[in-house]
Amino acid sequence: MAKGIHSEPVKTEFLAHANEEMLHADRLAKRIVELGGEPNYSPDGLSERSHAEYIEGDTLKSMIKEDLIAERIAIESYREMIAYLAEHDSTTQIMLKEILASEEEHAEDLASLIDDL
Repeated sequence: MAKGIHSEPVKTEFLAHANEEMLHADRLAKRIVELGGEPNYSPDGLSERSHAEYIEGDTLKSMIKEDLIAERIAIESYREMIAYLAEHDSTTQIMLKEILASEEEHAEDLASLIDDL
């Protein structure tokens, strides 16, 4: 959907972030299984369980802004999960801290893209 003279670096960044998000989902699913649970991959439930609302941007800048909002919501969610785990599950907490660092990097990347437009 990204169009225009500045779209190629944005497309590249979006694809890189999407691939990293899939790796995060895989890591989280693996940890859920390690803890004796079953990951829920139901497409119907994904949007219901999501912390961020999906909003399509109609311009390149609005697409980046909406993605940045979603990243910031994810960052806050990971921070809450890390705090909740506190002393209860250090292995999951470490994993979440690594994912959080990646999400913070995504947010910085997106903010830089907005500044460059």
